[in-house]
Amino acid sequence: MILDIRQRIRSTEQAIVLRRDLEAPHTRPKAAIEIDVRPLTEADVPKILHAGEAASADDVLYRSRRRWLLESGLGTCYAAVTASDEPCYVQWLMSEQDNAQIQSYFGGAFPILEPGTALLEGAFTPAPFRGKGIMGLAMSLIAEKAADLDSRYVITVVGTNNIPSLKGCEKANFFPYLNREVAWSMLRRKVTFEPVAAA
Repeated sequence: MILDIRQRIRSTEQAIVLRRDLEAPHTRPKAAIEIDVRPLTEADVPKILHAGEAASADDVLYRSRRRWLLESGLGTCYAAVTASDEPCYVQWLMSEQDNAQIQSYFGGAFPILEPGTALLEGAFTPAPFRGKGIMGLAMSLIAEKAADLDSRYVITVVGTNNIPSLKGCEKANFFPYLNREVAWSMLRRKVTFEPVAAA
Protein backbone atom coordinates (compact mmCIF):
# COMPACT_ATOMS: atom_id res chain seq x y z
CA MET A 1 0.00 0.00 0.00
CA ILE A 2 2.84 2.41 0.88
CA LEU A 3 4.55 1.65 -2.43
CA ASP A 4 1.27 2.27 -4.31
CA ILE A 5 0.87 5.69 -2.67
CA ARG A 6 4.47 6.58 -3.53
CA GLN A 7 3.84 5.61 -7.15
CA ARG A 8 0.85 7.94 -7.24
CA ILE A 9 2.91 10.84 -5.90
CA ARG A 10 5.26 10.73 -8.90
CA SER A 11 5.83 7.90 -11.36
CA THR A 12 5.62 7.01 -15.04
CA GLU A 13 4.58 3.67 -16.52
CA GLN A 14 5.10 2.65 -20.13
CA ALA A 15 3.00 0.10 -22.01
CA ILE A 16 2.29 -0.97 -25.56
CA VAL A 17 -1.14 -1.25 -27.14
CA LEU A 18 -0.94 -4.24 -29.47
CA ARG A 19 -3.45 -4.97 -32.22
CA ARG A 20 -4.46 -8.00 -34.22
CA ASP A 21 -6.16 -7.85 -37.61
CA LEU A 22 -8.44 -10.87 -37.71
CA GLU A 23 -8.35 -10.81 -41.51
CA ALA A 24 -4.54 -11.17 -41.60
CA PRO A 25 -3.18 -14.69 -42.20
CA HIS A 26 -2.33 -16.44 -38.96
CA THR A 27 -1.31 -19.92 -37.91
CA ARG A 28 -2.28 -20.60 -34.32
CA PRO A 29 0.70 -21.40 -32.10
CA LYS A 30 0.94 -24.76 -30.39
CA ALA A 31 0.81 -25.31 -26.64
CA ALA A 32 2.44 -28.11 -24.66
CA ILE A 33 -1.01 -29.36 -23.63
CA GLU A 34 -4.32 -29.63 -25.40
CA ILE A 35 -6.69 -26.75 -24.62
CA ASP A 36 -10.04 -25.37 -25.68
CA VAL A 37 -11.71 -22.05 -24.84
CA ARG A 38 -15.22 -21.38 -23.54
CA PRO A 39 -16.94 -18.80 -21.33
CA LEU A 40 -15.94 -19.01 -17.67
CA THR A 41 -18.55 -20.77 -15.53
CA GLU A 42 -19.44 -20.27 -11.88
CA ALA A 43 -17.88 -23.64 -11.10
CA ASP A 44 -14.56 -22.46 -12.60
CA VAL A 45 -14.23 -19.42 -10.34
CA PRO A 46 -12.90 -21.09 -7.18
CA LYS A 47 -10.52 -23.20 -9.25
CA ILE A 48 -8.76 -20.31 -10.96
CA LEU A 49 -9.70 -17.01 -9.29
CA HIS A 50 -9.38 -18.02 -5.63
CA ALA A 51 -5.85 -18.23 -4.22
CA GLY A 52 -4.82 -21.00 -1.83
CA GLU A 53 -3.28 -20.45 1.58
CA ALA A 54 0.25 -20.89 0.21
CA ALA A 55 -0.24 -18.30 -2.55
CA SER A 56 2.15 -15.37 -2.82
CA ALA A 57 0.95 -11.82 -2.18
CA ASP A 58 1.22 -11.07 -5.91
CA ASP A 59 -0.86 -14.13 -6.80
CA VAL A 60 -3.56 -13.12 -4.31
CA LEU A 61 -3.65 -9.62 -5.81
CA TYR A 62 -3.77 -10.84 -9.43
CA ARG A 63 -6.67 -13.19 -8.72
CA SER A 64 -8.53 -10.63 -6.61
CA ARG A 65 -8.38 -8.05 -9.39
CA ARG A 66 -9.83 -10.55 -11.83
CA ARG A 67 -12.63 -11.49 -9.45
CA TRP A 68 -13.51 -7.80 -9.20
CA LEU A 69 -13.52 -7.56 -13.00
CA LEU A 70 -15.76 -10.62 -13.21
CA GLU A 71 -18.15 -9.12 -10.63
CA SER A 72 -18.36 -5.91 -12.69
CA GLY A 73 -20.11 -7.83 -15.47
CA LEU A 74 -17.90 -6.15 -18.06
CA GLY A 75 -17.47 -8.07 -21.32
CA THR A 76 -17.23 -11.85 -21.44
CA CYS A 77 -14.63 -13.80 -19.48
CA TYR A 78 -13.28 -16.75 -21.43
CA ALA A 79 -11.41 -19.65 -19.89
CA ALA A 80 -8.91 -21.91 -21.57
CA VAL A 81 -9.48 -25.42 -20.25
CA THR A 82 -7.47 -28.63 -20.37
CA ALA A 83 -8.69 -31.92 -21.83
CA SER A 84 -10.12 -32.69 -18.36
CA ASP A 85 -11.96 -29.32 -18.36
CA GLU A 86 -9.68 -27.71 -15.75
CA PRO A 87 -9.38 -23.93 -16.27
CA CYS A 88 -5.77 -22.94 -16.95
CA TYR A 89 -6.08 -19.39 -18.31
CA VAL A 90 -8.62 -16.56 -18.32
CA GLN A 91 -9.06 -13.39 -20.34
CA TRP A 92 -11.90 -10.94 -20.94
CA LEU A 93 -13.22 -9.95 -24.37
CA MET A 94 -14.99 -6.58 -24.65
CA SER A 95 -16.53 -4.77 -27.60
CA GLU A 96 -17.13 -1.17 -28.62
CA GLN A 97 -20.57 -1.54 -27.00
CA ASP A 98 -18.72 -1.67 -23.66
CA ASN A 99 -16.88 1.63 -24.21
CA ALA A 100 -18.63 3.61 -21.47
CA GLN A 101 -18.13 0.88 -18.86
CA ILE A 102 -14.50 0.30 -19.95
CA GLN A 103 -13.68 3.98 -19.52
CA SER A 104 -15.45 4.13 -16.17
CA TYR A 105 -14.04 0.91 -14.74
CA PHE A 106 -10.44 1.41 -15.89
CA GLY A 107 -10.34 5.18 -15.53
CA GLY A 108 -9.27 5.93 -19.10
CA ALA A 109 -6.42 3.41 -19.13
CA PHE A 110 -7.55 2.09 -22.52
CA PRO A 111 -8.24 3.95 -25.76
CA ILE A 112 -11.89 4.33 -26.75
CA LEU A 113 -12.68 1.38 -28.98
CA GLU A 114 -13.39 2.38 -32.56
CA PRO A 115 -16.16 0.67 -34.54
CA GLY A 116 -15.10 -2.85 -35.43
CA THR A 117 -12.55 -3.05 -32.61
CA ALA A 118 -12.60 -5.26 -29.50
CA LEU A 119 -10.42 -5.37 -26.40
CA LEU A 120 -8.73 -8.26 -24.59
CA GLU A 121 -7.86 -7.65 -20.94
CA GLY A 122 -7.24 -9.45 -17.65
CA ALA A 123 -5.07 -12.32 -18.89
CA PHE A 124 -4.05 -14.68 -16.11
CA THR A 125 -2.30 -18.07 -16.10
CA PRO A 126 -1.96 -19.92 -12.77
CA ALA A 127 1.62 -20.82 -11.87
CA PRO A 128 1.29 -24.60 -12.54
CA PHE A 129 0.37 -23.89 -16.17
CA ARG A 130 2.99 -21.27 -16.98
CA GLY A 131 5.78 -22.03 -19.44
CA LYS A 132 3.57 -24.31 -21.53
CA GLY A 133 2.74 -21.89 -24.34
CA ILE A 134 -0.89 -21.65 -23.23
CA MET A 135 -1.17 -17.87 -23.46
CA GLY A 136 -0.32 -17.62 -27.17
CA LEU A 137 -2.82 -20.29 -28.21
CA ALA A 138 -5.57 -19.26 -25.77
CA MET A 139 -5.27 -15.60 -26.67
CA SER A 140 -5.37 -16.48 -30.36
CA LEU A 141 -8.56 -18.49 -29.90
CA ILE A 142 -10.28 -15.91 -27.68
CA ALA A 143 -9.40 -13.07 -30.06
CA GLU A 144 -11.14 -14.94 -32.86
CA LYS A 145 -14.36 -14.80 -30.83
CA ALA A 146 -14.39 -11.07 -31.59
CA ALA A 147 -15.59 -11.88 -35.10
CA ASP A 148 -18.92 -12.78 -33.47
CA LEU A 149 -19.02 -9.17 -32.21
CA ASP A 150 -18.55 -7.85 -35.78
CA SER A 151 -15.00 -6.81 -34.93
CA ARG A 152 -12.11 -6.99 -37.36
CA TYR A 153 -9.48 -5.69 -34.94
CA VAL A 154 -8.64 -6.72 -31.38
CA ILE A 155 -6.35 -4.74 -29.10
CA THR A 156 -4.65 -5.49 -25.78
CA VAL A 157 -2.24 -3.59 -23.54
CA VAL A 158 1.00 -4.95 -22.06
CA GLY A 159 3.68 -3.26 -19.98
CA THR A 160 6.93 -2.74 -21.85
CA ASN A 161 8.87 -4.77 -19.28
CA ASN A 162 6.50 -7.76 -19.34
CA ILE A 163 8.54 -9.79 -21.82
CA PRO A 164 6.70 -13.15 -21.41
CA SER A 165 3.33 -11.52 -22.15
CA LEU A 166 4.73 -9.58 -25.10
CA LYS A 167 6.04 -12.85 -26.56
CA GLY A 168 2.68 -14.52 -25.99
CA CYS A 169 0.92 -11.66 -27.77
CA GLU A 170 3.26 -11.90 -30.73
CA LYS A 171 2.51 -15.63 -31.04
CA ALA A 172 -1.19 -14.73 -31.08
CA ASN A 173 -0.53 -12.32 -34.00
CA PHE A 174 -0.70 -9.08 -31.99
CA PHE A 175 1.73 -6.34 -32.97
CA PRO A 176 2.58 -2.85 -31.61
CA TYR A 177 -0.03 -0.24 -32.48
CA LEU A 178 0.16 2.53 -29.87
CA ASN A 179 2.44 3.53 -27.02
CA ARG A 180 0.72 4.27 -23.70
CA GLU A 181 2.15 6.37 -20.90
CA VAL A 182 0.54 6.61 -17.47
CA ALA A 183 2.02 9.49 -15.48
CA TRP A 184 1.20 10.08 -11.81
CA SER A 185 1.85 13.45 -10.18
CA MET A 186 0.53 14.26 -6.69
CA LEU A 187 -2.21 11.62 -6.90
CA ARG A 188 -3.35 12.83 -10.33
CA ARG A 189 -3.11 10.46 -13.28
CA LYS A 190 -2.59 11.39 -16.91
CA VAL A 191 -2.89 8.76 -19.64
CA THR A 192 -1.59 9.46 -23.13
CA PHE A 193 -1.54 7.35 -26.30
CA GLU A 194 0.84 7.93 -29.21
CA PRO A 195 1.19 6.01 -32.50
CA VAL A 196 4.07 3.57 -32.62
CA ALA A 197 6.88 4.99 -34.73
CA ALA A 198 7.17 3.35 -38.13
CA ALA A 199 10.07 0.91 -38.42
